Amino acid sequence: MFVWDQFVDLLRAAIFAYSQACGGSIGTGIVAVTLLVRLAMLPLTLRLSRLSAAHQEAMRKLKPELDNLRSRFRGRPDRLAEETQRLFQREGVSPLPLGGCAGMLVQVPIFLGLFTAVRRCAALGGRFLWIRNIAKPDFLLTAAVTALTSATLIVGAHGPDQNKWLMAAVSAIVTFIVLVTMPAGVGLYWGASGLVSLLQSALIRRGSAVN
Repeated sequence: MFVWDQFVDLLRAAIFAYSQACGGSIGTGIVAVTLLVRLAMLPLTLRLSRLSAAHQEAMRKLKPELDNLRSRFRGRPDRLAEETQRLFQREGVSPLPLGGCAGMLVQVPIFLGLFTAVRRCAALGGRFLWIRNIAKPDFLLTAAVTALTSATLIVGAHGPDQNKWLMAAVSAIVTFIVLVTMPAGVGLYWGASGLVSLLQSALIRRGSAVN
């Protein structure tokens, strides 16, 4: 835990440093450090997203053959597993997106550490724009971040429109429920992170259109 505490303290120090550089506003420090960390991680997250999209496309193309194997070897699980593995090897496709999983394992501690640092800093309170105290919930910020989260999903989603809108609606409900009782400082973190996620989704969508 010593290393973890040191990592969180480093992020807190960065938030305080940016706060002092920008007039003492903890909210400004939270937004600045969140943007810096997310932008620094953007090349990796873009690569992981593209790997995931490529894997999904490969699995989509293999679906007819996989369905055929399931039909042919129904009731013979050993033979089905053998033929399925042979199909994956022949097509050069992994049954699991291992590269994406490994990349996620790298990102999770970083984002969790940043979230922990933000929560501790937000507890100190202070003003930011219209928010009187970032240690308390702010309804307007919650509504704005909820809309941003939904927009990010709509821009980045693939597949049928009905699924896209359903995902956006569910995400909006979950985001609102979580943030409406959280300190506004956490909402600032969520919103700043959402802006980078929206940029990421737009870049991936643009790359898909070009290809």
